[in-house]
Amino acid sequence: MSGLELFSIGSWTIFDHCLRMEKLPRNGETVPLDMPIGEVEKIHFGDCSANIAAAAARLGLRTGLGMVVGDDFETSGYRGHLEALDIDLSGVEIRPGETSGHSFNFFDADNGSFCVSHLGVAAEQGDFAPPLAVISRAKALVVSEMFSDYTLVALEHARANGLLTAINGMVATAGPRATRFLAAADILFLSRGECAALLDGQGLAAPGDLHALGPRLVVVTEGSDGSLWHETNGTIRIPAVPATRFVDSTGAGDSFVAGALYGLTRGMSTLASGRYAATVASFVVEAWGCQTNLPTEQQMRERHRATFGEAP
Repeated sequence: MSGLELFSIGSWTIFDHCLRMEKLPRNGETVPLDMPIGEVEKIHFGDCSANIAAAAARLGLRTGLGMVVGDDFETSGYRGHLEALDIDLSGVEIRPGETSGHSFNFFDADNGSFCVSHLGVAAEQGDFAPPLAVISRAKALVVSEMFSDYTLVALEHARANGLLTAINGMVATAGPRATRFLAAADILFLSRGECAALLDGQGLAAPGDLHALGPRLVVVTEGSDGSLWHETNGTIRIPAVPATRFVDSTGAGDSFVAGALYGLTRGMSTLASGRYAATVASFVVEAWGCQTNLPTEQQMRERHRATFGEAP
């Protein structure tokens, strides 16, 4: 595939276990799961980078993916799933004899959550070289965890080659590398908690202060309260788009990023891109798993029209 519109890179865990309960337990407390037993036993395809790639491809973007995985990426059917979405997988590093990671995602009815992960081969991501030749063919690049030398080299290469660059998630975990990540990013996507941790780590008071470190656009998601889009000349609040039902919040943030980059890579305004982001995320929470209810471009536009009026 030539002329990629978006390349998504970063390794974490590629398999998700989704566990919903009415409330998160306090220390020492036992709480029942609020979900069908069949769903307890299911393993869903995940990983932030792959979630973004899958959602973007479903919307029609020509998309590539870079990450380090074990050979269970193939034996599980994950490769075939992503190939069916026409995602360029030439940047995926498959390590024979190694296993990929699993995440156990716990969340409640109020969308409170925490995640426990075993990284598998992704823990060694920093020992590998990113697929720079593939990245050079893209229009934009987004990096997700882990924030290691692997993703840093990819981001700085993309910036040096004129790509639109974005960071998704907990860049505060990059430690001393965080300032280099921020300096190479045009756009920063953070949850409310991730933003607080980054500001604390950088000694800053407000999201807008992050502009001085590099990003021209800082997006902070706030769940059902919508999102704040901090530009250098002001801030836009974009409301959340109502879902038809709430089932599972896992992956909603990644699909939000995909929707935003759908708009931004195609020259749409911040407002239009933000509304698309919120619309895409509203589909993902309606089913178990990150990639099981991804909208097509037409489905996204229809829900956007119903919520905001005519799509741009």
